[in-house]
Amino acid sequence: MVLPFTVLKYEPKTSVQKIDGAALIVLQEWWGINDTIKAHAQHVSDATGLHVVLPDLYKGKVGLTAEEASHLMNHLDWKVAIQELEQLTKELRTEGYTKIGVMGFCMGGALSLALASHAAQVEIPIQAAVACYGIPPDNFDVTKITDATAIQGHFGGKDTMAGFSDPAAVDELERKLHHLKHVTLYRYPEQGHAFLNEDTWAIQKRKELGFVSKDIDPKLDEQSVRELAWSRITGFLVSHLK
Repeated sequence: MVLPFTVLKYEPKTSVQKIDGAALIVLQEWWGINDTIKAHAQHVSDATGLHVVLPDLYKGKVGLTAEEASHLMNHLDWKVAIQELEQLTKELRTEGYTKIGVMGFCMGGALSLALASHAAQVEIPIQAAVACYGIPPDNFDVTKITDATAIQGHFGGKDTMAGFSDPAAVDELERKLHHLKHVTLYRYPEQGHAFLNEDTWAIQKRKELGFVSKDIDPKLDEQSVRELAWSRITGFLVSHLK
């Protein structure tokens, strides 16, 4: 199968035991495939032993400013993107990966839930989906997700992205997912949007966009929160994909 985008692949570089027959799709923020998302993909592979794939939904384009990233996200046809991601899941299955998970950040978090909904409706559900501060629009109906898919979410209590990842939107998402047996949405009261991003460039952008106070050092001051969130994410993925 010829996929419509480039797919970067990651294997664990640690001594962690590999999980055979399972793959995780990691989905980008609105910036595109930059060093931040690549580091997240490698980190989760190192921590879980999963085969991780990172599809380039923007097909080579990367946003360096908020204006560029907004333009790229607004011009991404989400329905087409979900169809392309369905092709990727089918390709992974032909390669022998019988358990598939998806996780994403910001735009990618929203797309993770959208893909989980779509996969359930075409009756080829994925096993696990993690959304980090992103919720899809209403035309991707998350109430269609079934108990075949476990859901986990991570959101900041000070996130100001209204309707996308702010506390009110998370409350609404929780109501829509109440029918599921395996769903947990974590809230981090003192965090803003994109709080898992700790590299220098990402921290600079977070401060420029008002996602974090300019008076703190997020790399140090948010370390314990990041470690907590990552431990929840990796534990969840191992539990549902092993």
